[in-house]
Amino acid sequence: MQSFFTLLMTCLVFSVLTGCSACTEQHDPRSDRALFKQEENVGNKKIARLNEDGSLPAPVEESTDDAAAVAVAANPVMEKYQTFCSACHGANGASDGPAAMAMNPKPRNLTDPAWQDSVDDARIYKVLKEGGTAIGISATMAAWGGVLSDDEINEMVKIVRSFRKE
Repeated sequence: MQSFFTLLMTCLVFSVLTGCSACTEQHDPRSDRALFKQEENVGNKKIARLNEDGSLPAPVEESTDDAAAVAVAANPVMEKYQTFCSACHGANGASDGPAAMAMNPKPRNLTDPAWQDSVDDARIYKVLKEGGTAIGISATMAAWGGVLSDDEINEMVKIVRSFRKE
């Protein structure tokens, strides 16, 4: 009788667990990503404000002269910079990316002329390819040699150099 009861309980537990797809759907992050993208698009839309007299303002055409968009179009490696590097170093290399606030030490400010003068292209190349630990700096600087080709790393060095501010 006890084996029958054990078999019955096993079948019951098995049928409950296999029939519960709500559990797996609840923890599937794919729908969250789509929802996040949708909310991000809504959040980035410009809000039309009324004029002081209560009338709608004249429509303003969005500028296509965004420096980052122009740079990406001119150099496909710049898109890879935006993907891999801008979270820490910022879109314009000023160490103001969204992840930079939480980092200690802070990411290198690529716009700093003193730093730009203190390093040669070979050192920047080595850091990009092998990561920060290759030259004794922060391990949070990832190695990108597995993701970028040697030619792309050379282009990335040019991008880093282009961020210099006077």
